[in-house]
Amino acid sequence: MAEISDYFNIIRNGLFSNRKHLSGLAFIDVEVGLQDKKIHDFGAVQESGEQLHTSSQQDFSYFIANTEFLCGHNIIHHDLKYLSDIKQIKNKKPIDTLYLSPLLFPKKPYHKLLKDDKLQTEEMNNPLNDCLKARDLFYDEINAFHALPQDLKTIYYSLLHKVYEFSAFFDYLQFQAIDGQLELLILRIFQEKICINSPIEMLVKEYPIELAYALALISIGDYYSVTPPWLLHHFPNIENVLKLLCSTPCHDVRCNYCE
Repeated sequence: MAEISDYFNIIRNGLFSNRKHLSGLAFIDVEVGLQDKKIHDFGAVQESGEQLHTSSQQDFSYFIANTEFLCGHNIIHHDLKYLSDIKQIKNKKPIDTLYLSPLLFPKKPYHKLLKDDKLQTEEMNNPLNDCLKARDLFYDEINAFHALPQDLKTIYYSLLHKVYEFSAFFDYLQFQAIDGQLELLILRIFQEKICINSPIEMLVKEYPIELAYALALISIGDYYSVTPPWLLHHFPNIENVLKLLCSTPCHDVRCNYCE
């Protein structure tokens, strides 16, 4: 259990030293039958390190009953779909490591625990093992977010804090930022990396998720071949946003990027 202790020492002494308290969080994963589409196995891990691996829905429900947040990899559009009938699931805030990963680890090689959209685990069909891997990934994502420049944190928060796939992450961190004049902030931070005449205001309003992912790629200066295939499948307009920002010359002498 030394690995678990190490993680929680980091949390207590470092990243969350400014939190008033730690809200309850459980990492969860379920194994669903390919034929019957029913849950056959549950895995869960509490922040305290307590673990559960069971085929009993009742035991799983009791284990997560007092947690405020549920975290997992592809939890929002997979696990929660099959758990929707469990009353203890209702009103809990989901944190999905799948959607956070390309935002916080945009550069190849991608995160060591991931292969495209899948967690790399030693055991197949073991939901507890997947919970432990999702936990490791989540804490790495927290580290990565805190390491970002404050202005980039503000940009991501402003674009994503009202988006279901991201809102609970900011709630868990108790992170807030003033999101006024977002367009000017983006132009200031990325002034040498994007066209200053690109339609930032329109992208903020109509494509906030795609814009956030595009800016993550642009921030590392290597955005032609690093976007995970699953991400382009779900958000194909990322490529259009990148084109508008970086590959559509405006021929304006004031624009250093296009010049």
